[in-house]
Amino acid sequence: MNEIDPKVFQWMRPPMVCLCRHVSAERLRSEIRHGATTFEQLQERTSCSTVCGTCEGRVREILRTEIEAMRRS
Repeated sequence: MNEIDPKVFQWMRPPMVCLCRHVSAERLRSEIRHGATTFEQLQERTSCSTVCGTCEGRVREILRTEIEAMRRS
């Protein structure tokens, strides 16, 4: 499977993480703030990373950084 160049995402408004399911970074952050704590929960709530799987790494990184930020605050 080919990796998508991360630079592509910076031009999208709102910034998209999952192109197949049109899931934005903000949508993922919102779901995390509303209780999603695992990758699988984000998949269930948004359908992200359920088609090609290319975005899985980005989804997991957003999950990790958002949970860390919530713990610090």
